Amino acid sequence: MKFLVSFLASLMFAAGADAAVTSLPESKPVVGFENGRLSVQAGDVPLKALLSEIQAKSGIMIDLKDSTAAAKRSSVDFKNLPPARAFREILKDLNFAFFYSGNRLSRVLILPPGDRTPAAKSGLMNPNRIGPRFPRAQNPPVKAGATPKLPAENRKESDVTAKLEAIEAMEDSDDPKSIAALGEALTDKNREVKEAAFQALADKKGANVTEMLRRGLNDADPEFRIEVLEALAERGDLESLRRALADRNQDVRETAADLLGDATTK
Repeated sequence: MKFLVSFLASLMFAAGADAAVTSLPESKPVVGFENGRLSVQAGDVPLKALLSEIQAKSGIMIDLKDSTAAAKRSSVDFKNLPPARAFREILKDLNFAFFYSGNRLSRVLILPPGDRTPAAKSGLMNPNRIGPRFPRAQNPPVKAGATPKLPAENRKESDVTAKLEAIEAMEDSDDPKSIAALGEALTDKNREVKEAAFQALADKKGANVTEMLRRGLNDADPEFRIEVLEALAERGDLESLRRALADRNQDVRETAADLLGDATTK
């Protein structure tokens, strides 16, 4: 009888212990945002909860429309990363795009794989691309031999729109003059213009395209230089990665080292 009582007591204790374990509150991610940089420490938390905390601390709007990804568990641990690089670390292979207000990252949009942003707004996104693809312009394609032209100034909104339309018109052209014009637009002062030129070039092949992309490594914005480095790494341009090891910005140097390490171990 004593044995039966002890056995039942053990079962009740075990059940109570299991209940206590399952009822433990989920750990909350620790997010810091200081001097425009993100620090995040999270262990096995839903992506939705992690992004919600980041949005609250950073003020960056996060539009998570991928319900499957929202429920996935995420574990990250990093300190003092620029927002764009931090989100790339968190989102990895998800279908996302960045939107900027000036040079500041203001919105992150995450869609299910293969989904498109509304055609009238942003166009098709590619995984891990920085910034949205712009809608295809109604302009006729650039003819071979024609010299593409972009407005010389970008002070007015109409000039920026004209540049974006010109870039869209050259998007499907592999004519050397079009590629040279896109390389020129890559150095534009306007963020939207140079992002559009970058996207158009990154989707093309050829050594001349790689040469044009390298112009982006002279950009004043280190986050943009990181974008360009990642595109060059995908093209196997190890020489550019080695040169970036001496970049004036620590984040760029660290990214170059990481990309170079990944490339040499494949």
